[in-house]
Amino acid sequence: MRPDSNGPTQPALTDEIERLELQIEELRDAIERSARFALAGRGAAVAGPALLVAFLLGLVTFTPTRMILALALAIGGLVLTGSSRASTEELRRSLAKVEAARNAAIDALGLVDLGDGPG
Repeated sequence: MRPDSNGPTQPALTDEIERLELQIEELRDAIERSARFALAGRGAAVAGPALLVAFLLGLVTFTPTRMILALALAIGGLVLTGSSRASTEELRRSLAKVEAARNAAIDALGLVDLGDGPG
């Protein structure tokens, strides 16, 4: 097809749609990974204070190494949770933009809905 004054050619649009589909898939995978990191962060943020409480109740023998581990889990868990939440939100915004661009490219193809046909 030749390009016309109305915009890109149909093959160019289909290539763009394919590229956007791949980008959408990558963003969805990244969102899933980020959600897993947030879950790990929440787990660490709970495990650290739980270990501190176990020290206070005498359920776990106190050692300086365990105390440092408990504090590191608590602080690291909070940081990881917050960072992952911010990353996930940014990835979701990017996903929405790419999906909108894909939908605009599909609309630009000017496809006609033929319905279900007769009958």
